[in-house]
Amino acid sequence: MPVHPQVARYLDEISQVDLPPFEEMTPEFIRSTLTPSPEPHLPAKKIESLLIPVGDEQIEVRIYTPELDSNDLPDHWPALIYFHGGGWVLGTLDAYDGLCQDLAGTAGCKVLSVDYRMAPEYPYPIPFQDALAATFWVEEHADELNLDRQRIAIGGDSAGGNLATAVALKARESEALKLYYQLLVYPVTNYYFDTESYQKYATNYFLTRRAMEWFWEQYLPDESAGREIYASPLRCKDLSGLPAALVITAGYDPLYSEVIQYIEQMQNSDVPVEHINFEDMIHGFFRRSDVFDRAFEAVQMAGSHLKQAFLPK
Repeated sequence: MPVHPQVARYLDEISQVDLPPFEEMTPEFIRSTLTPSPEPHLPAKKIESLLIPVGDEQIEVRIYTPELDSNDLPDHWPALIYFHGGGWVLGTLDAYDGLCQDLAGTAGCKVLSVDYRMAPEYPYPIPFQDALAATFWVEEHADELNLDRQRIAIGGDSAGGNLATAVALKARESEALKLYYQLLVYPVTNYYFDTESYQKYATNYFLTRRAMEWFWEQYLPDESAGREIYASPLRCKDLSGLPAALVITAGYDPLYSEVIQYIEQMQNSDVPVEHINFEDMIHGFFRRSDVFDRAFEAVQMAGSHLKQAFLPK
């Protein structure tokens, strides 16, 4: 299938922008060019921000409560803890504001967006440790946040999906934290660049192979760290005990092959997995409902699956 006409138009537009490739820019400059958040289709009823402790530091968590009919308001809310994408280098709570409101509205749950610290100032394992600490903090404070601690899901896109998979792996060791569900949107799963999709989509489809190499260079303190399972979850051979997952992929994505491998590895470990592939889309489309009609379609599907998963068993 060819790329969607909106993707073709977008790729043509960005090809005419006079900017060097990712790997030739500084993180500071790239951050200054980040596209603002699209307006939400389903504005939240309430948006709150909290500062939570991570070691001697604090990070922000933004909490989105959806607008629901008064008859549908739960006593304790199911929740999705969400980690934004951006190669562990880019991304902000503001840039993901519209997406998180739409996820909350479509799923009928609270969404907690985590402002983890980013590379290269804070390389691996700091972003992972922030994500893990935030997840444990949410579980520990579920009552005061009016959350159902038995229905806490975790999710993210791209590098945020990598953090979500890593947190889910680590949470298996905890008796206190039992994650309920995973929403993984084209997650980074392996420090490796020789898959079929890396070869097919190395250039010309927004995210390039060289850009991913650059993101990994920023994230890892050294190459050996890329072999650790909390950096490369695909290298964990036994994924049993992970919560059920919905995985969303884009067909024209250098990461496609490694995500499929991760899906297969979860299935081989008896983890229930549903997979939706937007075969005419590119990496990064999920956040861009201002550009791609299929972005909000994907968010609606994700929200529908979350809502169904959160129903009482």
